[in-house]
Amino acid sequence: MGQLQISPAAGALTPLERQRLDLVAHTLAGLHETQALQFFRDRPALLAACLQQHYPLDAALVQVLGPRKDWRMLSASRVLQWSDALIDAHATDWDWELLSKNPALPWSGPLLERYSERWNWQSLCTNPGLPWSQALLEQFVYRWNWAVLSRNAQLPWTGAFIEANAHRWDWTALSWNTGLPWTVGLLDSYRERWDWTGLSANTSLPGDAALVERFAKHWQWTWLSANPSLRWNEALITRYAAHWDWEALSSQAQLPWSPALIARHAELWDWCALSANPHVPWTVELLRAWSARWDGAALCRNPSLPWSALLPQWSDPSWLQAPEITAPPSPLQAWDWDALSENPALPWSAPLLEALQNQWDWDRLSWNLGLPWDSDLLAQFARDWDWSGPSSSSALPWSADLLARHADHWDWERLSANTHIPWTEDLLAPYADRLNWATLSGQSSLPWSTALYLRFDTHWFASLVAQHQGLNIHHLSSDDIATLLQEKPS
Repeated sequence: MGQLQISPAAGALTPLERQRLDLVAHTLAGLHETQALQFFRDRPALLAACLQQHYPLDAALVQVLGPRKDWRMLSASRVLQWSDALIDAHATDWDWELLSKNPALPWSGPLLERYSERWNWQSLCTNPGLPWSQALLEQFVYRWNWAVLSRNAQLPWTGAFIEANAHRWDWTALSWNTGLPWTVGLLDSYRERWDWTGLSANTSLPGDAALVERFAKHWQWTWLSANPSLRWNEALITRYAAHWDWEALSSQAQLPWSPALIARHAELWDWCALSANPHVPWTVELLRAWSARWDGAALCRNPSLPWSALLPQWSDPSWLQAPEITAPPSPLQAWDWDALSENPALPWSAPLLEALQNQWDWDRLSWNLGLPWDSDLLAQFARDWDWSGPSSSSALPWSADLLARHADHWDWERLSANTHIPWTEDLLAPYADRLNWATLSGQSSLPWSTALYLRFDTHWFASLVAQHQGLNIHHLSSDDIATLLQEKPS
């Protein structure tokens, strides 16, 4: 009998297969490196910008940059190989304002001390990269801007930390800070120091009925009424009915909305704000029950109303053939065509737009994402649209055919800024003379590659592209970089 053969486990590679894969990977890496080398050799300005914003330059390569160094770019870099030695070597060159904001530096007490006269201490107060601690605060106690520190949610907030610096905090700023470990005990401890307006608006408070009751004498009720994080219930609303700001309360998303709640406080609601609130459980019955109180314009803008039930004729083909504009259905006291034109929830259709063509506000319609946007709709009402709206739209089914069909109508500036268009090389090419290339250069959503850059080489603004794209700069080794920087431009 022959020797038993044991096959490799599924997914496992033999030594020979591994060797072949390594060879392929090495070959591909070499190809990418060669392509990137040639790409950047021909574009020294782009090379310098991409290096300083996207390449992990070390001290030696920073030196080789020579006169191409942009100290603002370098000072803001998050990928530079930062070290105390690098900072020291160029102390007279850095933009110290940008350095102060940069979280990537090797932050430490000694580094702060060494350049204490150069830092922007206000910017340091918001820098998340600092090794925040009580010791660090104490070390530079007279340099910090304590009002800015008091707003910083990233500090190591604890009750002890707050107490240790109680005489230094800006208590108004502290009261608005959502990063504090808010508890009843903390509120009690500094009851007389808090800014209760800030606390009333603070969405991180453990806001329940017990908390409201405990500090009822201190709240700023308008801000508390608008606070969405309160654990709202009907009992809480009823108990403090005399205190709430009912206009703010009428706009609240988080109330336990129901027809019964609305009826219970009918004399207190701000009915205009209530009419605009999309979180109310809108039904035809609710609308009819309070028809005398609703605000017509606010209702017309509200996308949550049962529009199909209120305006059934707007979906009726026979009515659309011969529309008759009569009085609006109760509780809409009058037609507000401006408001209706903005509302995305109406039963929109091309026949509806045509049937009431002279009533609509077409400028507002042009920005309404609820319309059944497509190429035919654009063509049918081409003379009516404000083309800035469709050119900025996220709702259109963008394609080469759509762009071509309406090429003479687009607002090309807005089109260039539209991040919803699935740009490709072939989609950009026919419109090279119409597009705003400065705007496009700043768009990070384009399918960036060296091939795309090469296709439209003369159009790009290299400095704007380099702000958000490295364009395969990482395929280059430090030796490649040094070689490119030392070459004389052709």
